[in-house]
Amino acid sequence: MFAYTDPTGSDFLKRQNALEIYRTEIDRLYKRSAFRLNSAFTLLEAFEGLTNETGLQVETINWIAFPKLANRPFEIIDSDRFNLQDEYVEWHTEIQDGKVTQVTFTTEFPEYYEALAQVSVDALIAGIQDTIPEANPTLEELFGLGFDPISASPQKRAEQFRRHLRQNPWNNGQKGILCLTQTNNTVEALFGLVEPCAISRLDIPASAICGQTACVPGRNSDPAICQASQNLARSDRGLSLQDPVGIKMSGLEGIWKINGQEIDINNPNENQGAWVISRNGRRAVLDVTKGVTIENTTITTGAQVAAQLTVGASVIAAPESALPDWAATGEESSRLIGQV
Repeated sequence: MFAYTDPTGSDFLKRQNALEIYRTEIDRLYKRSAFRLNSAFTLLEAFEGLTNETGLQVETINWIAFPKLANRPFEIIDSDRFNLQDEYVEWHTEIQDGKVTQVTFTTEFPEYYEALAQVSVDALIAGIQDTIPEANPTLEELFGLGFDPISASPQKRAEQFRRHLRQNPWNNGQKGILCLTQTNNTVEALFGLVEPCAISRLDIPASAICGQTACVPGRNSDPAICQASQNLARSDRGLSLQDPVGIKMSGLEGIWKINGQEIDINNPNENQGAWVISRNGRRAVLDVTKGVTIENTTITTGAQVAAQLTVGASVIAAPESALPDWAATGEESSRLIGQV
């Protein structure tokens, strides 16, 4: 099994004895996609030992975090997160005395916390506190009424934790936001998007592939990911989602000011701590109380900020001629790939 790394860029999962659990789940997804007939998607092991000189490349596919299909007022998009925030990015807007004070974004998948839940309740709580330092969750908040996580099996504990995420106050906005929860924002959906879009279709334009697969053409994310995957497949490249798999926040666009003074919001040396990206790009906080404005406009919703936020997923690719024989398109049923 590939040595998949902790998506937060730390050794937290390893310290909690959860890394192997996480790796097993992620490996299942990579292998499922690698077995897709005629798809250029392959396992990460195929790229081991390759360099830029042998054609290895990493491409980050970017899009805007704002939910393009929402077609609702910004205030509604803020409040109806679980239905409308569907671009692999979700956020929580904090309001005090009628004014926005903070907007917190996440692109973390629940699998991270499910792995911790399988280890123990204590490991899960430690993981939540690593993300939200002030958190002091109760068992009822994490698992709901009538469920005993102590006596439950590791798998049942993880399943119940995920099932209860919309009612969990440390995730649903009552006390904070933890991880992606909207129905379409799943790591399985990400794999399920790249995998079919990496089947070369020369009969139609690359831009039209999204409408022919498990892809929503009207979104910002889906068509961008799909077209990039198709272009790589058409150029006879094998590809995979780069480790650690996930969505990273790249930065904010637009003209930003603090108390009327224009600053580079993405530069920690200039932004006075108003914009902080953490957890290897999986979490970000905008502190509006520092007098932050965008395009000379007061921030009244988190959706305003999402409209300026660029996020991305990275794929790794190389010419099929440089890959092992078992990784070539058309060899998905090879016994060798099952032994990797």
